Amino acid sequence: MTLGEKIKNIRKKLKLTQNELCGDVITRNMLSAIESNKANPSLNTLRHLAEKLSIPISYLVTDYDDLFFYEKEGMISKIKELYLDKKYSSCISLINKLSRTDDELSYILANCHFQLGRKMVLNGSLITALKHLESSVEHSTKTVYDTHYIETYLPLYIALAKNIQSPLLELDISRIEEKIDQSGDYEFYRYVMNDTAYSYSNPVFSKHFNARELMKQRNYKDALKILSEIIEVKISSSYNSYVMFGVYTDIEQCYKNLMDFESAYKFASKRLSMLEGFKS
Repeated sequence: MTLGEKIKNIRKKLKLTQNELCGDVITRNMLSAIESNKANPSLNTLRHLAEKLSIPISYLVTDYDDLFFYEKEGMISKIKELYLDKKYSSCISLINKLSRTDDELSYILANCHFQLGRKMVLNGSLITALKHLESSVEHSTKTVYDTHYIETYLPLYIALAKNIQSPLLELDISRIEEKIDQSGDYEFYRYVMNDTAYSYSNPVFSKHFNARELMKQRNYKDALKILSEIIEVKISSSYNSYVMFGVYTDIEQCYKNLMDFESAYKFASKRLSMLEGFKS
C-alpha cells in the first residue's frame, strides 16, 4: 500500500473530509496530490497528518501495511498501566480505539469485562453487568491465554445477573464444580449455593446462616438481632446486593412471623426498591 493510499484509507475510515484533515497546515490541493501519490509530503506535513489521523508516523513511512502493529506498539504501555491500576473502563475504551485485537488484548478485554460485570452484579446494576459478562465470554474465546478463573466464575455471575432472586435456576452447577478450587470467589459461590455446612471465614455469610438457622427454630427475635447487625456493619468485602436482598427478605419474614406488619412492610419496600434498582 502506498503512502497516499494509507492516508486516504484512514481518513475515510475516520469520516474526515480533506479540508478537515488539512487544517491550517496544508492546502486541500496538496493533500489531494499526496493521496494520489503525485507529491511527497515534508516531515512536518507527515507529523501533522499522523497526529490528525491518530496513527504513528512510522506507519506512514514504512512499507508494512498492518496498521494494528503500529497502533498497539504506541498504546500497549498505557493499556497495561490502566489494566494494572484496575481502571477497567478506561482500558476497554483505549483498546476499542485500535483497528482490531490479538490474543493478548482479547485476554485483557476478557478480564476487564469480567471484573466490571462482577462489580456491577455485586452493586446491583444487573442489566449493565450482563452486557459486560457476555462480552467477557466473547473475548475469552478469542485468546489462547489462561482464562480458567474467568471461565469458572462467569456462570455464577451471569446467573446472578439474570435472576438475582433465584440464581440457582439459571446456574449449571456442573460447569462450575468441574473447574472450581478454593480460591477467589469460592466462599461467595458456597454462600449462593446455600451451603450451610461450609465453614465460612466471611463474617457476614456466617452471620446470615446463623440467623437462618434461628428462623428454622422459630426464634425470630434473635434472628432479627443478627440480621440487623449485618445491615449496621456493612463490611466492605461482604456487603453486596445479593447478600442484602436476602437479608431484607429474611427480616421481612421475621417481622411477619412476629406479627409486626408495619416493620415487615418497611423491609418489603426496601426489597422492592432494590428490585427496581436491579434494572440498571
